[in-house]
Amino acid sequence: MSQVATVADWAPHVGVGILTRLVSFARSAVIMTVVDNPLTWKLGFRGTNEKDDVEGPFYILGAPKRQIDDGKAVLASADYLNKHGPFLFVFEVKDEKGEPIPNAVLDWWQADSEGNYYFATWTLRGKVTTDANGRAEVLSVRPGDYGSPVLGRRAGHIHLIVSDAKGRHRSMTTQAYVCPANKSEHMLADVANYARKSRPGNMVTCYSIPAANGGEKYWDLPELPAEDSAMAERVKSWNAQLKEHGVNRDIIAVGLHELKLSKA
Repeated sequence: MSQVATVADWAPHVGVGILTRLVSFARSAVIMTVVDNPLTWKLGFRGTNEKDDVEGPFYILGAPKRQIDDGKAVLASADYLNKHGPFLFVFEVKDEKGEPIPNAVLDWWQADSEGNYYFATWTLRGKVTTDANGRAEVLSVRPGDYGSPVLGRRAGHIHLIVSDAKGRHRSMTTQAYVCPANKSEHMLADVANYARKSRPGNMVTCYSIPAANGGEKYWDLPELPAEDSAMAERVKSWNAQLKEHGVNRDIIAVGLHELKLSKA
């Protein structure tokens, strides 16, 4: 049974069953061989939506719901937020006409800021549903780069499978990249480019909050504009909740991103 996060218990450490892991790994082998095969991209079976991206090998079936309020979720536990710094992501899901898609489901998984994925627990994995405006606010940590010079490097990213609860739009598998200083060139050396062209349009636009990072810009990201009072209020509200949950750090950065689903 999927576990739902509550205000009293953010992103608890819950184990993933061995059978779930085995089935997920078998599924990923098929995805990597068939769906993510470079030929499917060259022949046009993938990439019809400009936000499409490869799924990769690290998906685990059956992630828990992380919703704590309407359109709001927490992916990282208090210890991870304290260790890596809270990062607030605000994603909007829209249709091809730019209209918001309410109740869209984001199945989300990512590495921590040191590039580590977790398979034995649901750490940094979960589902969130957008609000009536197609918006989801997700409190997590920055996804770190990972890989090796021999096997190739991956730019830090969030994996997402986005679906419309009413089935009016096609589900989409995508990735949302977080690049230093918002420079999409960071993605050019990504080993995933072997399958499809680099996806600069999948970069999240991020802003740092120096006041929460010792007066320094986080990851050389531009400072959150002072005139963005709506975002400042969101950050203030989340910071109050962080303190209630024993997190001794304020939000160090925010990331804004738009996802578009194609009509079914």
